[in-house]
Amino acid sequence: MSKKYKSNSQSSFLGENYALIPLLLVLFALPLVVRLYQFDNGLSEFSWAPDIPSLDVFLYYKSIWLTVLGTVMAIGVGVRLASRRIRAEYKNELWLYFLGGYGLLALLSTLFSDYRSFGFSGIQDQFESVWVILAYCVLTFYACGTVRRENDLRAVRLTLAALLAVLCVLGLTQLTGHDFFESSAGLQLIVPERLSYYMDKLEFGFSGSRTHQVYMTLYNPNYVGMFASLMTPVCTAFFCGSKDWKRKLLWSVLTLLLLVCTFGSGSKSFLITFALCAVVAAVFCRRAVLRHWKLLIAFLLALLVAGTCYFSYVKLNPFQYVKNAMTLQKSIYAFEDIRFSETDIMIRYNGEELHATYLVENGTPHLFCFDDTGASVPYEIREDNWFVTADPRYSSLYFRFLSGDEENPLIGDLYLSNIDTNIYFVSTDAGYRLFTNAGKVGEADYPETAIFTGYDRFASGRGYLWSRSIPLLKNSFLLGTGADTFSIIFPQNDVVGKVNNRIYTTTVTKPHSLYLQIGVQHGVLALLCFLTVCGFYLVQSFRLYWKDRFTDGTHWFGFGIMLGVLGYLISGITNDSTITVAPLFWALLGIGFAVNRMVRQEMAALARSAQKKQNGRAAGASGSEPVPAVQPSGGTGPQKAGKTARTGTKKGGRTRQKQ
Repeated sequence: MSKKYKSNSQSSFLGENYALIPLLLVLFALPLVVRLYQFDNGLSEFSWAPDIPSLDVFLYYKSIWLTVLGTVMAIGVGVRLASRRIRAEYKNELWLYFLGGYGLLALLSTLFSDYRSFGFSGIQDQFESVWVILAYCVLTFYACGTVRRENDLRAVRLTLAALLAVLCVLGLTQLTGHDFFESSAGLQLIVPERLSYYMDKLEFGFSGSRTHQVYMTLYNPNYVGMFASLMTPVCTAFFCGSKDWKRKLLWSVLTLLLLVCTFGSGSKSFLITFALCAVVAAVFCRRAVLRHWKLLIAFLLALLVAGTCYFSYVKLNPFQYVKNAMTLQKSIYAFEDIRFSETDIMIRYNGEELHATYLVENGTPHLFCFDDTGASVPYEIREDNWFVTADPRYSSLYFRFLSGDEENPLIGDLYLSNIDTNIYFVSTDAGYRLFTNAGKVGEADYPETAIFTGYDRFASGRGYLWSRSIPLLKNSFLLGTGADTFSIIFPQNDVVGKVNNRIYTTTVTKPHSLYLQIGVQHGVLALLCFLTVCGFYLVQSFRLYWKDRFTDGTHWFGFGIMLGVLGYLISGITNDSTITVAPLFWALLGIGFAVNRMVRQEMAALARSAQKKQNGRAAGASGSEPVPAVQPSGGTGPQKAGKTARTGTKKGGRTRQKQ
């Protein structure tokens, strides 16, 4: 690294660059924000949403604090751009225009959305409002402009080390079955006094699940895998770029702890991402690998031992685990269809149709069923009030009737015994209708599907979500449906699809794909803007580090961020953007642009220095050495016929030319 950037390497933590404070708060404090929040989800108008208060622990307050920090950074950006010199500095940074375009399209999509209120306030299980999206954009530009010196990078490294230490300790408590958040100290930290009623009622569903129990403060084990895809390359690069053995030890320990915790999250996408990024790293670092092959082997052995021990403990074969999830296999279901009409309910099961209707006489329900030919299918009532039939075609279909409320005094219950699922229905003035799990009368959805039709179980059930989400892009080309609106426009009453995929009682809040999420909510054009920003960064980084010898810590830092961004984007194929991880991605993306700028400036300075030295040697040679009148024998220049040039030195030190 040039002296320009090393001069502050031993200065104070911030090096008088107090503009780093908001950025460092995003990198350290924001991911650790955990607090219980009770709210009205505002979804009462939808038949699939229950009318009960909603709770959040990991998302809402993160979104609030990011919005506040984003506002502070936006003011800083505005002040900075008031300078003509600063504006000129960024004039040729084309990626900034696409970053601004992404934010603008997200804002317009929300402004023109039919559900704009959720876009501005955020929705349950997401809380990525349009203010959060705009904060991401501001954060990237702010990080790029704020990080300018080696000392700034040092502050970022220390901050990330502190974050990883805290998260890994929390992850280890969850991995060992002693989740800190379930302890009295953890609950005191999470639950405010006004909500003390929930002190003994909070349940963390992933605890004790063995293969999916580590979630840190990131809300879901899937996001631990996404976080690790982003941070593992960065940690490894810090390890490789450290000169001091103590720092190497620190980063090696943090890296291994992060990997162990990620194994405990059960994230399959991380295993795939890790393998792909490792191949890219080996190609780029071919020279460094040869120089430090002993350290690399030691690291891989430690990783192998840690992974083997963990997977042996949970009795899981990771290769088979990933293979099963990624196998593209056609799904065949016994439950094929259900339709609610004015006269009856039609169920298609194992290729056979059953039409069911009922009448109530003197408060007693009477069930009547027919097959597709109109022949009666007899049912009898068991002692437990279930209607069952001896017909083998419908032996898995049970009926019963439950007491309801004044509006719906009788609720029908269709039980699919082979799937262990109950589908409720009611008879209304308009005919038979679905009675949802939220306790409301609704219309069943029969959504359009695409690409992954019939491959619902691909990628751990993501095939189902993707096949129903891709058609939604047709109406989101120019502008999307608005921030945080995916759960509203997704066909939540897709009875057949959700029953067969064992998620009938689950509200789908995300498509499990970063790119589908952006495309649907903010528009396909916004997605193209996002991809262009990332493309600018990756192409820029590939060019910088392809022939790099990685002899400097800053170069390792830049390369690590490049791999981290690549890992995040790969992981984003099967995971969504979330307020728990996305701020780190956008911050590191901006820092990555800043590091690339520093590396380019260093390379340019070295090139100028080398050129000056070369020019100096050329000038010295022309001023101190005699130029012969004719070319020496064997030279490349023309010689006069019959003449030779000789040089010699006599004892007196004089030089003579004899012609």
